[in-house]
Parts: sequence; C-alpha cells; structure tokens
Amino acid sequence: MKRSYLILITILVLSLSLLGCNRSSNVSSNSSKNDNKRHESADGKLEVNFGTGTTTGVYYPMGATLAKIWNEKVPNVKVSSQATDASVQNLNLMMEGQLNMGFTTVGVLYDAYNGTNKFKDRAYKDVRVIASLYPNVGQMVVRKGSKIRSIEEFKGKGFVPGAPGSSTKELSQQILSSFDMDFNDVKAQYVGFTEVTDLMRNKQIDGALIEAGIPASAVVEITTQDGQLISIDDEHIEKITKEYPWLYKYTIPAKTYEGQDQDITTVSQKNMIVVPKDMPEEKVYELTKAMWENIDTIRSSISAAKNMKLENATDGLAGIPLHPGAEKYYKEKGVVKK
Repeated sequence: MKRSYLILITILVLSLSLLGCNRSSNVSSNSSKNDNKRHESADGKLEVNFGTGTTTGVYYPMGATLAKIWNEKVPNVKVSSQATDASVQNLNLMMEGQLNMGFTTVGVLYDAYNGTNKFKDRAYKDVRVIASLYPNVGQMVVRKGSKIRSIEEFKGKGFVPGAPGSSTKELSQQILSSFDMDFNDVKAQYVGFTEVTDLMRNKQIDGALIEAGIPASAVVEITTQDGQLISIDDEHIEKITKEYPWLYKYTIPAKTYEGQDQDITTVSQKNMIVVPKDMPEEKVYELTKAMWENIDTIRSSISAAKNMKLENATDGLAGIPLHPGAEKYYKEKGVVKK
C-alpha cells in the first residue's frame, strides 16, 4: 500500500513536470509569435513610430513628408512622425522599443551598432538601414558682432554644441577635439536649433553648430538676421576626417545663404533611415519603394532632399547591414548587385 502510494506520487510529480514543460513551450512559442507581430496593431496594420529631430532642423519636416507619403501610398500602414533630439535619442528609443524607425547620421549609427562611445557596452546589433539619404552638413554660425573667425576663438565664449541627444553635439565634440578643445573650453548651452536663433538674436551666445541638410531653416534665419557662417581650415578638416572616417570635406557654395559671398568649407556625413531588423520584410520593401517613387514630391517639399539620389542609397553605410526589404528593392533597381 505504502509502495503504491509512493508510485502514485512519483507519477503525479512527473505529470506536473511535463505539463510545466509543455506550458513553457507554449509560452515561448506565443512570445516568439508576438515578437514577430510586435510592429502590428490589433487590426493588422504596420504601426511605425518614426523619430525625426528638432522642429527647426531638416529631419522634422522630412519625417512629416515621408509619413504623409507612406500613409497615402502604402496599404495597411500607419506612420506617425515624432519630434525628438535626433540621432542619439532616436537610436536609444529604438533600443528601448519606443520607436521602430528613426533618422540618424552614420557616425552615431556606427557607434550604436558597434557599442562604442555613447553606446559603449550596449551594441545595437538589431538595427538595419532602409536608405542613405542626403549629406548632413556641419554649419558653424557666429554672431556678426562677435568678431569670431575661427574655431579656436570660441574659447571662453557662449556656444551651443547641440541638443543633448543629437548628432550635432557629437560632431561639435569631434570638431572641437581637433583644435585640442572640449566643451569645458566654451560656455556651452545644450539646446536645439530653435533656441539657437533666439539666443543669437539676444546676444546670449556667440556661435553654434547647426548640423543639417542645406539650406537649413535655422541657418537661413540666423544669416538673415544676426549671424554668418565660418569655415574650418583644411588642416583641421584633414585631422577630423582622418580620425572619424565617416566624415568628409564639404563645401557650402557661395550664395547658399543671404550674405554668404564665399564658399564655406566644413565637414559632412550621410543621413540614414533605420528600422529594427524584425520589421516585416515586405512592408519595408513597400516603404522603400514608395519613398523613391515619390522622390520628386519629397524634393519639392524639402530643399535638402535635392541631394537624395537612388543610385547613392547604399553609399557610406559604414558596415551596417541593409534591411532585407530595402535590399530587395535596390537589387530590383540595380543599385545592389544581385
């Protein structure tokens, strides 16, 4: 009797264990299924939360333009563009699952993918590129009354390196370091482009870096009122581009902005649109196709987009993979070899 009781208990324990295993398997399977569907709404639409940039940069209006095109042209998607502090914040929010699309410069993307600098020890290997867009140009503006003509003259002066979560702040650090300077050498105020124009007008700062496609609305406003552009000399451009190989020399042609009588030399890098690698392949293909098939509409709305070209859509990726959906489209168009 006692032995039969022990056998019964043993059978019951084994049965519960097997049931637990089966339940775990089911939970795991459902979890995996939910992960694959995590970008979809209850009615099966692809929901895209698109991180752009500050309201006076190029990212913000371009994000709104793309969202409008995608919502109109791609079935079963809902794209919502959101103002952010741009590149660094966009990638952080994507890593946290709060965004599933974002603009970024390639330098910040490189750091995120490889777990370096701001992303040290937390590499974001699940990010994928939809497209390389237009040049993001470092535009150093100074207040006309400041008499500043070179970067080293910002020592001890009021300077806006960029908003806290922006690629502009990263680029400011890289430029200053080439002059053996850092943020402690200037009176730094970490704000967005909108605040820059107000601070400049009120003579509360002497200069700022605006990183954006050209012409940038913030630079247009500054140069028509209180400011002007200054160049980075070739010696320091060579130093910057050697240390940060995704940056390259860029010339802002004379007459781009009011009062700009000469070419301005500076540095630039590519802008990217990125998504998580588990974004549905067919939807990413459709989003990529709709963007390039409506490039004329984008160019008519966004001046900086005149430098967007399909043949350059996979340039300067710095080793970060394309999303398979985007790659499929570029293979069809001969941009990527099959």
